[in-house]
Amino acid sequence: MPDIGAITVIPLETPTLGDRSYLVHDGEAAFVVDPQRDIDRVLALLTEHGLRLTHVFESHIHNDYVTGGLALARRTGAAYLVNAQDEVSFERTPVRDGEVVQIGRRMRVTAVATPGHTFTHLSYVLTDAGTGEQMAVFSGGSLLYRATGRPDLLGPQHTGHLARAQHASARKLAGMLPDAAEVFPTRGFGSFCAATQSEAASSTIGQEKAANPVLTQDEETYVRELLAGLHAYPAYYGHMAPANSAGPSEPDLSPPARPARPASGGASRRASGWWTCATAPCSPPATCRVR
Repeated sequence: MPDIGAITVIPLETPTLGDRSYLVHDGEAAFVVDPQRDIDRVLALLTEHGLRLTHVFESHIHNDYVTGGLALARRTGAAYLVNAQDEVSFERTPVRDGEVVQIGRRMRVTAVATPGHTFTHLSYVLTDAGTGEQMAVFSGGSLLYRATGRPDLLGPQHTGHLARAQHASARKLAGMLPDAAEVFPTRGFGSFCAATQSEAASSTIGQEKAANPVLTQDEETYVRELLAGLHAYPAYYGHMAPANSAGPSEPDLSPPARPARPASGGASRRASGWWTCATAPCSPPATCRVR
């Protein structure tokens, strides 16, 4: 758990998607960046640490998972910050490039336009309001560990333009932040949203300057090698952005009730959805419910 002075950053891993969300707090107030659909994890941490959630930030309209941001904001009463340029069909707190949000006594968050993964992508710079130190950046699908977010999810007609924008955005972050600033991306832990994969589990701006191709290569080299290395991504990605723009409701995370197993009789069991499955080497055969 990274602890930045009096400010703590708690990553929430979703290994099956290769993503991270973040809960950030000063011991009292808290904000979340890019929450996953299963908001119960965030709610449990808020209770455990006695925190008051005031803001939920989205770096972009996600293409790889259904967000829990709107549901989390509605459940807790937190402001839900989504780029003002994104077309959505729900009430949100619009946020724009350069806008500064004060959270609690110590935390100040600045929105920074970082197009490349999407046209309207935002990163969020965390500053200690007490010292003025720029401590971290939550870079979403922009600057990742030794990589960047892929630029081709919005269609081939935009890929070249977004790849060049990604190069410029990463250099923008590297130029405005100190080398010691922590980098907290949402993508890059096995996610198909990452253009390439890395084994790194943490990083700083200084480390990325030394090792990330987007910061060591000129634009032409970076774009050429990036586009040459892109691989296929899951077909379901095409359904995620529309779902997230529509405003996903809170999921039902309660465990499903198991129906009663019929007492006897093959026909009655099959009518109820129960079948006898020959599952060697188990003996006797197992009984399962087919849905």
